[in-house]
Amino acid sequence: MQQPTFTTPEQRRRAVAWAVALTTGTPLAPQRYERHLLALYQEGTLTIEEVVDLLNLSVFQVLYHSRAVGPASIAQLEALLEWSRGFNAEHQITGLLLYSEGRYVQALEGAEVDVRALFGRIQRDTRHEQVVTIYEGPGPQRRFADWRMGFGQVAAPAVDQVLGALQASEPGPVLAVEDPHLQSLVEAFGYPLS
Repeated sequence: MQQPTFTTPEQRRRAVAWAVALTTGTPLAPQRYERHLLALYQEGTLTIEEVVDLLNLSVFQVLYHSRAVGPASIAQLEALLEWSRGFNAEHQITGLLLYSEGRYVQALEGAEVDVRALFGRIQRDTRHEQVVTIYEGPGPQRRFADWRMGFGQVAAPAVDQVLGALQASEPGPVLAVEDPHLQSLVEAFGYPLS
């Protein structure tokens, strides 16, 4: 069956609006990177084939935060990191784990099936609770490619500020973030830094 060709911006806009409306409220609803590619298609910068090719090359990302059930000791954090780095190397997952006064913030990236499986395991882990997903979906590239699992301990006020910005529906004002781990996290998920 021949796929329709939309040649005008209005035709592309209507096609994208129809597809977005059809998927709203479902797991198929476009995420941030997909919406960005669809906007480029609407304006005629990309063809639909190029959008599909870029999505096929994308990396799956999850960003979440949670509360530790109890305070984590240095030895417990080191054991968690040792296990994570080995597992992630085996499954080609990269990411960043931050710990701040009983709160975990983590970004994971890799093949969707592997990241989803690991995230499911994390969600069932009894060492923490109140797992809140901030972002889940494709991204254009690995943001933490050099880290099988980067790690940092950060101050609570800075984590609260970054989480607030990342959970906002729209990017807010420029953030003044000094911690390099938090800077990496903010930059990875598309928010401006001062």
